[in-house]
Amino acid sequence: MGCTRLFPSGLMLLAALAAALGALPLPLAAEPQQPTNEQSADATFAKSFIGKTYDDELDIKGWTDVGGGLVSPPIFVHQYQREDGTYLVLTSRELSKETSTTPASYEVADALIVAPVQNEAEFSISCAQGQDETLRFMGVAKGDEGQEWWTDIRRAWEIVLDTGQILAAKTKGVRCTNVSWGQ
Repeated sequence: MGCTRLFPSGLMLLAALAAALGALPLPLAAEPQQPTNEQSADATFAKSFIGKTYDDELDIKGWTDVGGGLVSPPIFVHQYQREDGTYLVLTSRELSKETSTTPASYEVADALIVAPVQNEAEFSISCAQGQDETLRFMGVAKGDEGQEWWTDIRRAWEIVLDTGQILAAKTKGVRCTNVSWGQ
């Protein structure tokens, strides 16, 4: 006496399931998301600084100067923060050094907007990679408040030393200073 199967074999069941799932639309999160109007406006605002020359300091209305410094001659980095937590980072090339009668002169090389960071992470412009101690990386990092360097890096950017250009970077091997260290 034969037995009638009510279900397809395991292999046929998997094939039927795969075909059914393949026919479903992908979730929206898998599709590239268009930037919001605010993100596009921020990016346009940031890029408007590229090529701008300034002497000594660059004050930006609506943004708090968080600090910055020399990356490697002649490239400098400067960080600003808006009230909503958004960061603006500018890299600049020193055009002329400060003298006793005139301030230093700079030209903005590149600009980056970083959205407010979440989940106890911090944004740092003082990051390095591997054994190289040059702080030419930036990152969104997390770590123990008692540690000087954080290695749980969520996003990273590299400053190209000869041009000042800011590029997205892989996070492997990047470490960032704890922004609260020593305070």
